[in-house]
Amino acid sequence: RRRLKYIVSALITVVLLGVAFFVMIMSLNLQGYIQPKRDPERWGEHHRHPFHVPALSLLAEEGQIFDAASTWKCLTPVVLHVLCIFSMNYVYRRIAERMTDWENHETVFGHQNSLILKRFLFEAFDCYVALFYLAFYERDVYRLRLELITVFNIDTFRRILCECILPMLVQRVSSPPTLAHSKKNDTSDITAYAPLFAETNRDDYEQFDDYMEIVIQLGYVTLFASAY
Repeated sequence: RRRLKYIVSALITVVLLGVAFFVMIMSLNLQGYIQPKRDPERWGEHHRHPFHVPALSLLAEEGQIFDAASTWKCLTPVVLHVLCIFSMNYVYRRIAERMTDWENHETVFGHQNSLILKRFLFEAFDCYVALFYLAFYERDVYRLRLELITVFNIDTFRRILCECILPMLVQRVSSPPTLAHSKKNDTSDITAYAPLFAETNRDDYEQFDDYMEIVIQLGYVTLFASAY
């Protein structure tokens, strides 16, 4: 029965990986990276590009909303793609936790290994699939370099914003009322336990998330080092 649950979890993961691949194809079309006319010898009238969406790639033409030749318009699809990657990873994280609990592993070690395997496969695929596609299917080193640099930099800024700046602002704006009250009434015992109260209001620390980000960043630098 547990093996059947494993198969169901694998099928759900494969379907979600297909969704991630679909989003990637849409993003590359919006960026103008999938243009069969650039390689007429490979893609002609008798051999159409299977991933080319003319309605989307047209938006990356000169003068359009996502003009690939523009300095800032071309960044909009990349930002949207990075946000989609972050959102899909967050959603799959919740789904993976539910599926792993449903699988009902015999040991905590087995439960953790199953969850780590699911999350690593999905998040690594979601982050690297566009780069592997450009490198080995489109065979376009120039656009691989552009995608790698823009995605890496935008994702880095996203992490700084979400993990440093926003938490700092939230912490300053929403100071615990008990702490302000304790400063007025030093006779209260709340002053001694104020740091503990502040700790309880913080989010849980996810150690795996930090390790995962380090591994993904290492992959950006090492797997495609020649593209730089």
